[in-house]
Amino acid sequence: MINGKKLVALCTYRIYDSQVFSFITELNRLLQADDCYLFIYTLNSEIGNNGDESDETAVFDLVPFDKTDAVVIMDEKIKSREVVQHILDRANEHDVPAVIIDGEYENTSIVKFDYAKGFEAVVRHIIEYHKVKRPHFMAGKRKSPFSNERIEVFKKVITENGFTFDDSMISYGDFWAEPSRKATLELLQRPILPDAIICANDIMAINVCDVLQTKGIRVPDEVIVSGFDGVEEAFWSKPGITTSKCDSIELAVTITDVVLSLFKGERNIIKWIQPRFIENDSCGCPHSDADPLLTVSGINDRFYHHQDDVHVMQGVTAKIMSGKSSDESIKYIRNHLTSHMCIVAEKSCFDLENNFLFENVEKGEKVVIYDWYSKDDEVKPYNPDEIIPHLMDVLDNGYPLIFNCLEYMGKAPGFICYSYPRAETIDYTKTTSLTYYLGMALGGYVINKYQKYLRDKLQRTYQHDGLTGLYNRLAFLEKFEELHADSTNHGKKATLVMLDLNGLKQINDSFGHLSGDEAIATVAKILKDSCPPDALCVRIGGDEMLALILGECDWDLLKKTMTARMEEATRKLGYTVAASMGTASTVFDANMNLDTVIGLADEQMYKMKKEKRK
Repeated sequence: MINGKKLVALCTYRIYDSQVFSFITELNRLLQADDCYLFIYTLNSEIGNNGDESDETAVFDLVPFDKTDAVVIMDEKIKSREVVQHILDRANEHDVPAVIIDGEYENTSIVKFDYAKGFEAVVRHIIEYHKVKRPHFMAGKRKSPFSNERIEVFKKVITENGFTFDDSMISYGDFWAEPSRKATLELLQRPILPDAIICANDIMAINVCDVLQTKGIRVPDEVIVSGFDGVEEAFWSKPGITTSKCDSIELAVTITDVVLSLFKGERNIIKWIQPRFIENDSCGCPHSDADPLLTVSGINDRFYHHQDDVHVMQGVTAKIMSGKSSDESIKYIRNHLTSHMCIVAEKSCFDLENNFLFENVEKGEKVVIYDWYSKDDEVKPYNPDEIIPHLMDVLDNGYPLIFNCLEYMGKAPGFICYSYPRAETIDYTKTTSLTYYLGMALGGYVINKYQKYLRDKLQRTYQHDGLTGLYNRLAFLEKFEELHADSTNHGKKATLVMLDLNGLKQINDSFGHLSGDEAIATVAKILKDSCPPDALCVRIGGDEMLALILGECDWDLLKKTMTARMEEATRKLGYTVAASMGTASTVFDANMNLDTVIGLADEQMYKMKKEKRK
C-alpha cells in the first residue's frame, strides 16, 4: 500500500503489443476507479521460446512486495516457469496474493482464456461451414502445451466430420514467421495441396498466406487459411485473417474482479474467458476490420516517429559514452525522448577498481543517475524505500509506472522507470528502444572510463619508478621534451635540484635492505611533496634523484623544508634520513642544454656530500 492506496504489480512482456497495451490501459482505468495504483514490470526480450535466460529478468526483483497488495503475472507472455516461480516465491514470503494469466501454479488464483473452445470455433467454421476436403494443420512448437492442445482440437473436429487423421496432416511452424514459411514451402512440394491450412496462431497464418500468394496460389479461392489469437496484424494483412480474438478488455475486467476479491480475503479463484470468433477474407467470408482510426494512427506513429527517435538516440548514446565525467554524460541524457523517466544504476559501476560490469560484484548500493523531475543533472543517492524520487508527484498523473531493466554484457546494472502522463501505444513502444540505447550508453561509458583507467595505470607503470613513484629516466626525458617544445615556456626560470641519499650502505648493513628501500622512498616523497605540483621529479638510479622546476623557486626555502622533513622522518623511522643536495638555475629556452644544467647541479651536490664526509 502506498499513501493509503493499494498497489497492484503486473509482470509481463511486450507492453506495446496491441493486446497487452489495451489490457494495461483498461486495467489501469478500472484499478484507478477502485483507488488502486498499477506498477508494470516488463521484459523487452523474449526468454521462454528461445531458451535464453537473461539478467533482464531482474526487473521482477524490483517489485516492492513490502508495499504490494497483489501481483498479476502474464505467464504465457513471460514463457519461463522458473522465472514465474521465482516471482511467486517472493510473493509468498510477503504473503502477497498472486493471479496467474494463462498458467497454472499452486496456491494462486487463475484467469485463463479457454483457448481450446476458441480454437474449436475456428476449426469448426473451416471444416463444417466451408466443407473443405483436404484440411491441414500448421502447429506451433512440438512440445508446447498450447500447440498440443490445438492439435487435439483439430483431431477431434475432423474425426467428428468423417476424416481419418494421419501425421501428414500436420506441419510445424513454431508459432513464428520463418519456420512457418519454410513449412509452407515444403507443403508446396507435395503433388496435392491442402484446400485449407488451419494455423495455430495469426503470425503463422499471415506468413502462410504470403508464401502461397507469392507462389501464385490464390487465398481463399484455392487454399483457405485461418489463424488464432486476434493480433492487430491479422486485420492489416491482405487477406484479413479469420481468427479468434482473446479480448483484452474482458481480460482487464476479469482481472480487476479477481484482484478486488483477493483484497476481501478470497483465495485460489479460477475464471475462464471465451475468445471471440472473427470471420475474415482468408476463408472467403466478408472482411472484418480493426478500428481504422487506430490502425492508421498506429502505422504513422510506429513508422515516422521511429526513424526520428532512432537518429536522436544514436547521437545521445554516442555523447553519453564519450563523456569525460559522469556529470557531463548525464547532461546528454536530457532530451524530449527521455522525459518522464528515472534511471537508477549500481554505484559500483563507477568504481573502477571493483566494477559491477567487470568483477564478480554483488548488487548493492544504487544511485540515481537521471531524474527528469529534477533540474540538477548529477549523480544522487537512491533510497529504495521511495521506489523512485518524486513518487507521489508521478502517481498523481493517474497512469501506471513502467519498470525496465538496463542490460549490458549479460548483466543488469540498473533500471529505468517510465511515468508517462498519458496512455499511448507510441510511448509504450519507445520503452524498448530507449532502454536498449540507454543500457548501451551506460555500459559504453563505463567501458570507456575503465579503458582509460587501465591505459593510465599502464602508463603510470611504464613511466614511473616502482619504488618511489617518481618518473623514471625515460619518462622524464619525454616530459622534458614536451615542455621544451612548448614555446610558451620559453623565457621562464628553470631550477634543477639534485639529491643523493646519505648513508644508504650503513642503513642497509645495520637495518636491512627493506629499510634502505624505505629510506629511498621516504626521500623521494619528501622531494615530490616539497616541490611545486608541476615539477618534474625523477629517480635517476639507485639513491639519486632530481627535480626540474619551471618558474620562480626559492632554493633556500626549498632546501630548508626538505631538511626539516628528513629530520622528522629520522625521528619516526629510528635511523638517519638525510641527503646531499645541489642546485643550478638557468633560463628555459631553445638553447638550454639539460646535460649542462644537470652537471652543474651534480657538482653542487657532491660538494655538499664531501663537506659532510669531512
